[in-house]
Amino acid sequence: MDNPVSEATQIITSLAPGHRPVPIRTPLVRDECTWFLQAIALGIISFRECPPDCFRRRKWGEAGPDHFETPTGAPRHLFSKPTGETAWLNREYIPHLAAYTLAIERHGYTKARSSFSLYRTYSRDLISKKQGGSYETDAEFYTSSGAVHLQIEAKASAEQTARLAGQIEKHANLMNLPHTAAKEIEYVLDLSPSYLWIAGPGSIDPPRYVYAVTTDSHINATFVPLIALPEAPDMTTDAISAT
Repeated sequence: MDNPVSEATQIITSLAPGHRPVPIRTPLVRDECTWFLQAIALGIISFRECPPDCFRRRKWGEAGPDHFETPTGAPRHLFSKPTGETAWLNREYIPHLAAYTLAIERHGYTKARSSFSLYRTYSRDLISKKQGGSYETDAEFYTSSGAVHLQIEAKASAEQTARLAGQIEKHANLMNLPHTAAKEIEYVLDLSPSYLWIAGPGSIDPPRYVYAVTTDSHINATFVPLIALPEAPDMTTDAISAT
């Protein structure tokens, strides 16, 4: 991969429904492209033409080669709205899948004990969210008991990533975050992950914004910055090793 940005751009463009032009408004960067390509090369993610029962065919009447599936078998697409003059890239998926792959390949996490792009509902009322409301998490890795060990929150741009991470590091706990920032990660109260990684272009390799998380009350959580991504939990004893 002498030029992973160029190679990833070619692959992304080739996956556009109807071979439409792909305007990438937030430029791709090297680390996200390197690990996005690894995801494909290692079979962690596999793109194919939409199958006959794909919801895109039913909704839009058009298929595409950008169909892939989550670890739970749920269908997803690299592009949204497969009609119009240009293809609408789901830009967040590039750092999202890159971070997910790096965790597996470099830090010993397993696809079998993970999910990404998972739809959930809140189990209780939180700060601004209400019980029963729906939300989507980017990636989760579990202990053998099913607890969330590592949560990945992916952002489409370096600016979005740095903004959220900056607010976390400035305020250190959820209740003190500005409302817009708190809403982005309020799910930690529902899921109680041990660690949270805010991943975006340029901060994936090495992982830059990683935090130990303690949910210390019904509506609060504290965040402590780490210097590296934690290793995967021991699947036998669930011993947690933080770096």
